[in-house]
Amino acid sequence: MRLNLFTLACTGLIFLFTAANSAAQQTPAPDTLIYTVETKDGNVFFGTLVEEGAEYVVLKTENFGDVTILRKAIRSMRPLARQKMVNGKVWFDNPFSSRYFAGTSGYGLRKGEGSVDNGWVIFNQISYGFSDHFTLGIGLAPLLVFDGPFPLWITPKFSFPLKKDRLNLAVGGMYGRAYSDYEFDDSRFGAVYSQLTVGSRDANLSVGIGYGFSDGSWSQRPLFSINGLLRTSPRFALILESYIVTSDYEFDSFGLAGTGVRFMGRRFALDVAMLSAIFPDDGVYPLPWVGMHVPFGISKAQ
Repeated sequence: MRLNLFTLACTGLIFLFTAANSAAQQTPAPDTLIYTVETKDGNVFFGTLVEEGAEYVVLKTENFGDVTILRKAIRSMRPLARQKMVNGKVWFDNPFSSRYFAGTSGYGLRKGEGSVDNGWVIFNQISYGFSDHFTLGIGLAPLLVFDGPFPLWITPKFSFPLKKDRLNLAVGGMYGRAYSDYEFDDSRFGAVYSQLTVGSRDANLSVGIGYGFSDGSWSQRPLFSINGLLRTSPRFALILESYIVTSDYEFDSFGLAGTGVRFMGRRFALDVAMLSAIFPDDGVYPLPWVGMHVPFGISKAQ
């Protein structure tokens, strides 16, 4: 059963990644550098730079013609990567590329970026990019238990571009404890992992391995993950996320596979998916997943 689950996940994700690469190869690159300008009141303009002065800039936009913007009103201004022009349409930078549904990719948050993530209403985490290579998250699940201790955790993550926008390696971990009656109890839990991501922030395939621990005891066998993301439009992405949990005892091993969609805006994303817990001797148990992501901070993307 584990072999069948692994083969099925690999086949689906390879197909996803191949389709993403084919779409990218068919996208023509523009000849003129496009700038994106975000103003302090939340408006975003895309266009070519016509004039640049000490107190203002002039952009030539597709929908509004020449637009003059005062520098004191600009929150950020940067050239748009050429691959962000797809079929003549501008795609905003993906602020949700560091995560799939619950798991993480080889990409991290950029310096100055933050994210508030929620899953099933129960699981909450806030993360911040202290540099382009280090992200730290703090999470809690106050609704997991109603009359007992609730877990708190931290998630440090280091990410390294082996080949810019093509191959990223991340190593990280999680450490948590339960909190009750204004003090921590003795239960501890956590994990360490590594994640290798092939592809861009908009179309990628990730493979990972990790080990968990609970109450001071480390797992003897690893957990494997295979995840993929394909952004099909500025506001829509397909996501596959799968895990294989191995154990020294066959009846403790199981798989978790999920497929779904992400609806994206610049300041909010909603995940809707169907997860399936697969037990070798006990069948398949489907379970819906709903998650939300809210980015904050100023993107340093170029």
